[in-house]
Amino acid sequence: MRVLLLLALAGLLLGAGLVALIEQDPGYVFVSVGGITIETSVWLAVLLLLLAMAGISGMWRLLLGIFRSRRALSAWLGGRKHRNAAALTNRGLISFIEGNWARARKQLLRAARYSEAPLINHLWAANASFRLGDLEEMRKQLGIAAEVESGAGIALELTQAELQLSAGHYEQALATLVRARRNASKHPYVLELLTRAYTELGDWQALRELLPELRRHGLTSTSELAQLEATVWRGVLSDLTHSSELTEAALDKLWQSIPLQQRETAPLLECYLNALVCLGAHAKVQRQLVASLDKQWRPTLLPLFGQFVPADPKKLYKVVGRWLDQHGPEPGLLLAAGRVALHAEQWSKAQQWLQDAHSVEPTVAVCMLLAQLREAQGDVGPAADYRREALDLALPPMVKTPLPSTSSTSSVSST
Repeated sequence: MRVLLLLALAGLLLGAGLVALIEQDPGYVFVSVGGITIETSVWLAVLLLLLAMAGISGMWRLLLGIFRSRRALSAWLGGRKHRNAAALTNRGLISFIEGNWARARKQLLRAARYSEAPLINHLWAANASFRLGDLEEMRKQLGIAAEVESGAGIALELTQAELQLSAGHYEQALATLVRARRNASKHPYVLELLTRAYTELGDWQALRELLPELRRHGLTSTSELAQLEATVWRGVLSDLTHSSELTEAALDKLWQSIPLQQRETAPLLECYLNALVCLGAHAKVQRQLVASLDKQWRPTLLPLFGQFVPADPKKLYKVVGRWLDQHGPEPGLLLAAGRVALHAEQWSKAQQWLQDAHSVEPTVAVCMLLAQLREAQGDVGPAADYRREALDLALPPMVKTPLPSTSSTSSVSST
């Protein structure tokens, strides 16, 4: 408060001094422009000059305000368009998720003009066109997306590959993905889509080469990767088994290249043993099969005993007898034991084990082996019964139809 009083007092003193100075010596200013002359005091000229400067400053500020307000209005209108485009894009994505492809495409394309990320609009519009079966429009939208965002080549190729995979065009998708992988070899999603394409095409060798990269990038969980790896190795083994390059040396080389953890799984071991059977390496099959079952009991391997001729039937006969004592009368083991007993020419034991298997779980294989055995023993009636049962088991269930009796058949034939 005291400072304000001092300032007011100073202002009054300064004003009084200025008035006294003006009265004492007002000064003189003479301005002549063309035929116009202006005469006034210095102090009035100074005052007019200050007023003119204030007016010019005011006009300048007014013009700046008008200009800024127009820019603000334009920015507000532009922001409103962007906000509307964003809202329309969201509605288009919701329509896509709901499965309304036509409405989704319409909303996405309407919003694309003012969208801050038009690439997304055109990509999803291409996806919607694909769902509608409009492949021409799909390609058009992908082309527009490439023009809108020149640096989005990988994203466009991945989108195109996804659509090709969904349509079942696996070879086209593979070509697109190989190109994308060449342009961005470290792009992880490329590897994921490549895995899908190679799996659908059954290109197990290519998948085998892709496994280290999948493991390094950690794209799948440990269990999923193990399952994929098992599928790949089974496919590679199957390809070699059915190729002209199958030799025991090539098979052993491939088998040793497979990780030990995979070699110990039943499906892969079964593929390997089937390949050995195709080569006629029956002694090796018997040795590997007995060693594997002694190490870990896996009944799924027991049907292999029907796929090869034992190299040492009598030795194998003792082994299956020991297994029956250890694991009990399992249907698969009884069938395998019956087969081995037949090879070892232990006829009574073979019949006993096969009949035990038949009583536990009658199957086509059990019935046919019993039919052959009984027929060889001269028991034609039981052999025919077993063959009939095998036929009933092999054929799908049929509705029982009425048939003529023996007497009616005889009367028809006599007439």
